[in-house]
Amino acid sequence: MIRPLRDLGNDYLLLAGWLSDHRVLAWYQGRDRPFDLPRARDELGPIARGETEVNGCIVERISMPIGYLQYYPVLDPADYALESAERTVGMDLFLGEPDLWGKGLGTRVIRLAMGMIFESAEVERLVIDPHADNPRALRAYEKAGFGRIKVLPAHELHEGEYRDCWLMEARREAK
Repeated sequence: MIRPLRDLGNDYLLLAGWLSDHRVLAWYQGRDRPFDLPRARDELGPIARGETEVNGCIVERISMPIGYLQYYPVLDPADYALESAERTVGMDLFLGEPDLWGKGLGTRVIRLAMGMIFESAEVERLVIDPHADNPRALRAYEKAGFGRIKVLPAHELHEGEYRDCWLMEARREAK
């Protein structure tokens, strides 16, 4: 299940816990930028309160929180080296419970998120930009239906250096 991020202490505690785990931070935010509770509130509070264009969500499995998803309209096509961002939504996610990694759960979460986002009549394309050196994420996105478009060189500052990322996309299925 995917539910909205809530402006409540429990959601911020979850995120602070996940985003202070070096295994999660190795791929999301960076190990040099761990979160504590005040930072989780400060950075994610505006998302939880609907004050930004980002939609934040908690991913649950059998009523147990296991990860975070956010999606947002791509407002500037240059952010992803696109010619156009019309009807395009960007997405970021992580499973915050490393014990669940490598079991196919990420692919299921991605498919669930894709279905939820594509329910909007306005969304035609989803884009995501995982690190080029993250084979587990790349496999999960491909298994869920994303295709690799191009490498975005030095696209994301992560742990003090710019990292290459893959631009990947999924398109709404024709009905």
